[in-house]
Amino acid sequence: MSQDSALTDSPPQQPAGSHQRWVSFLLVTGALCLFWFVALPRIARVPSVRAKIEHLEQQKIDPSAMYYTDLEKIEDTVRQIDDFHREHPDALW
Repeated sequence: MSQDSALTDSPPQQPAGSHQRWVSFLLVTGALCLFWFVALPRIARVPSVRAKIEHLEQQKIDPSAMYYTDLEKIEDTVRQIDDFHREHPDALW
């Protein structure tokens, strides 16, 4: 068997870092799943956390909802930023 036929018979090689990237991806994914499916449920059973969750459920409060209670503060901040950009037009970009 010649060297040329030996080279063509071998399977194509993957890039050197491909295996390491897959291992890293799987480790990160596994850690996230462990946190999501094991740690968070255990945290939810801690009495003080459980009481807070029950309070939110009783009050029908969705903690993931967005609230706009600080609109006046936001307007002041936007005005300050606009003033800054008028005084310093070349700042920050």
